[in-house]
Amino acid sequence: MKRMILLGGKGLLGTNITPLLQQKFDLTVCDIDTWDITDKTSGESHINKYQPDVVINLAAITDVDGCEDKRELAEKVNGYGAGVVADVCREHNVRFVHISTDYVFDGKKTLPYKENDPPNPVSVYGMTKLMGEQAVLEKNPSSLIMRAQWLSGKGGENFITKVIKIARQSGTLRVVNDQRGSPTYAKDLAEPLIALIEKGKTGIYHLANSGSCTWFDFAQEIFALLEMDVTITPISSAELERKAPRPSCSVFDMWKLQKDTGLRMRLWQEALREYLTTSGVQP
Repeated sequence: MKRMILLGGKGLLGTNITPLLQQKFDLTVCDIDTWDITDKTSGESHINKYQPDVVINLAAITDVDGCEDKRELAEKVNGYGAGVVADVCREHNVRFVHISTDYVFDGKKTLPYKENDPPNPVSVYGMTKLMGEQAVLEKNPSSLIMRAQWLSGKGGENFITKVIKIARQSGTLRVVNDQRGSPTYAKDLAEPLIALIEKGKTGIYHLANSGSCTWFDFAQEIFALLEMDVTITPISSAELERKAPRPSCSVFDMWKLQKDTGLRMRLWQEALREYLTTSGVQP
């Protein structure tokens, strides 16, 4: 069984993909308390200690609004740090996989985004994640980069848990209706990720559940499945007054994934239904 290190593995994505990764790899989960990705010496010691065949980097500053105020930290972790790990893996002949985001795009394209569409981030978070992609490919051209979006799942706060909490407290909520994407159950990224690794694929791939909706549509579906009587008011992004702008439409084209692995991602509604059923979420 090949050995794998999952960096930043205690977050939402790591928590949800770990069970399937453990079936395929001898898995070691590391987080900031054990491996600082901006420190090359730390990386060297972990590579030497665990002798992994694959390293997946989930470590990042993901607070989109917070990044606007902490630009230097976001650049250090999301940009520079990703390059450091990629470089260490190249030097030790270890396969490197890096997780990125739909926020590298500005959202102005009306058709789904392909992997080779020109990025144009509109936030500090998106800009620093793009810096990370560029650093990874520069330091280690044989790396695999997976862009994900609109993640939810067990083991952490996400859009689903937030809107349910607000609905329980007040019975009403306001939800943005001018941002479109693909809600994605984090656990659904494990199978295609494993397939891409096993097939030795490199470069950038888009991964998300199929179909698309706005955040307002997503909230409506959540409450319909839970049979909760909630008053939801659609609002614009401008009305929400968030510090960082978001892409207005960041739906992925996933033909490349299907072509190279034969996998089709299931619809977001189906994934949502399973999440609500199995996670113990109560109305």
